[in-house]
Amino acid sequence: MNLEVLNGLLRPKAIAVIGASETPGKIGYTVVKNLLESEYEGAIYPINPKGGEIQGLKAYASVLDVPGDIDAAAVVVPARIVPQITKECGEKGVKGLIVIASGFSEVGRDDLEEQVVEIAHTYGMRVLGPNIVGILSNSDKCNASFAPFLPLPGKAALVSQSGALLIAMDASTFIRRVGFDKLISIGNMPDVNFADMVQWLDQDDATGCISLYIEG
Repeated sequence: MNLEVLNGLLRPKAIAVIGASETPGKIGYTVVKNLLESEYEGAIYPINPKGGEIQGLKAYASVLDVPGDIDAAAVVVPARIVPQITKECGEKGVKGLIVIASGFSEVGRDDLEEQVVEIAHTYGMRVLGPNIVGILSNSDKCNASFAPFLPLPGKAALVSQSGALLIAMDASTFIRRVGFDKLISIGNMPDVNFADMVQWLDQDDATGCISLYIEG
């Protein structure tokens, strides 16, 4: 496993939100809003075909138009567009995709999922998801997800196949006073899997305990 590539995916210094929106309630709006509210210190690049400005940030029509480097791309466009987006991200040199978009193997579209992973691997990228909530990390001040807020700070990490459980845990960290540094949604797992996550978290200085929620 290439830990450097996973560093770009899980500890990005610059994030593109592909499918960013100016409309409250849309996932593309929420992900941008959460990155801003978590006080993420890296560059945030909203991507929307209309360009313009989204939540005070300059928006770009394509990831290929972004002037700076991009480590990770949070993808919230319809599933049918994700293969083309993956190709553009590969051409841009993105290290990893956080595919929040759904509509893949969970609804019988294994072919679409396999296509995305195949394209990603052609460019040396890794794919987290699809069909995930996203990534939350206190130590990186990064809420690249549609979960409402970063969890209560701590040294534990949770990797969950269930998005609903991850969102519930996010809130319950404050109620139960149990801190987490990271909450990571893993989804359908055609590429990045639990073994990858355990290996990466094992070398993460901010993680003192690794917990997994594995669906049957």
